[in-house]
Amino acid sequence: MSVSCVGTCTHCGIRRFWLSNTLSLQMDDGQLKCLPHPGERWASEREGLTLEQAAERGRLYRETFFVCRHCGKDGEIIEKFEKYVGFDWKQLTISVRQAIKWCWGSAAILIAFFAWMRWWEPAVIFGVTLLSVPCVFWWDNRRTAKEYSRPDLPRDDAPGRVPIAAPVAGCWDELATIVGEVLMKDADSIQATGSCCDQPDWVYAGRVTDADRITCSACGKGVMVLSEHSIH
Repeated sequence: MSVSCVGTCTHCGIRRFWLSNTLSLQMDDGQLKCLPHPGERWASEREGLTLEQAAERGRLYRETFFVCRHCGKDGEIIEKFEKYVGFDWKQLTISVRQAIKWCWGSAAILIAFFAWMRWWEPAVIFGVTLLSVPCVFWWDNRRTAKEYSRPDLPRDDAPGRVPIAAPVAGCWDELATIVGEVLMKDADSIQATGSCCDQPDWVYAGRVTDADRITCSACGKGVMVLSEHSIH
């Protein structure tokens, strides 16, 4: 999930966009390429790597964005994914054995009941349907497994064959300041270390509100007022 907001300066009217965080893929030229949410997996595979393969090659990063309440300067923290643990499709699939157990068991009970009531047509309809359902699950499981296995990846031209230095700038040119490390005070509070002015006060960009009174970095006279806040 990405949280974004647009702030407008009360003095000069300049608009700024803040994003909470994003997954990024480091290309062979050292630059980070944003993997837009919610299509991170698709965007990574378009470059020739699954997300798991990108992490194994040391090319998958998480960028977390901050803004200084005092001077309004943008900053970010870039963290490498040593191992990517994504969505496990197997947890949501129903095995053929489970489908046979429940569907065929239900079919035996219903067919026996309908036969005792001499309801032959419902017996045939429900019987054929329940007996064929495991075949549907078998086909769907094969399709899903093929979709997520991607035996054609990594491609020969995919980034990461040669180790390179960690990035020192983010995927956005205007957000090239590394502000330090993340400090988790509690489950609802994220802070960052690192200096940006005489009184650094980093605010997690995903939770910026009007009450933070972020100073405009352009004119230094107004404060940023949120004009849009969205979750996508």
